[in-house]
Amino acid sequence: MHRFSALADGIRSRTAASRWPFAALAFLLAACSGSPHAAVPQPPAAQGAAVAAIAQCNGAAAAHGALQRVAQELQGQGLALHASCPATGTGWVVQVRVVDGMKASKVVRGPLADGHEVDMGTPAGVNLAGAQPVAAGFSPDVRFNREWLRATMARHQFENASDAWWRFAQRGAAPSASGAETDLAAR
Repeated sequence: MHRFSALADGIRSRTAASRWPFAALAFLLAACSGSPHAAVPQPPAAQGAAVAAIAQCNGAAAAHGALQRVAQELQGQGLALHASCPATGTGWVVQVRVVDGMKASKVVRGPLADGHEVDMGTPAGVNLAGAQPVAAGFSPDVRFNREWLRATMARHQFENASDAWWRFAQRGAAPSASGAETDLAAR
């Protein structure tokens, strides 16, 4: 009987010790259940509904309203727009960042970690082989995301350049001559 008692005491102590990680995990999940975003530090811009003003580029006044509308549409989809007007005056450089992966998963594909760029196959603003909107050799998710961005921008009167998935010009606007950058992360 003594052996059984010692064995039972050993099992109880190991069981109690092995419950600790599960109890800690349950506590953390309970703390986050009220606000899932509380567990993930948000950048200062994500904490408010700040929309940066677009600095003056040629055609920026006309583009401002259209870019604001794109940003508002993306906001409702868990995404944020970043548009810059490079000094070369070759059109707007557009990037899309994930703000809420659950919402974003309804409109774009691929890895959707909050704070990361939507997967478009190549980085925005970099002239690389494969940056063309219809470049071959990319996953179906990348091709889908590029087409989604093109269609979204087209609804707001922006045309996609043939040389880069990330380069857009407003229909009827002259190319810009000065550099400016804005983060239209209206969240």
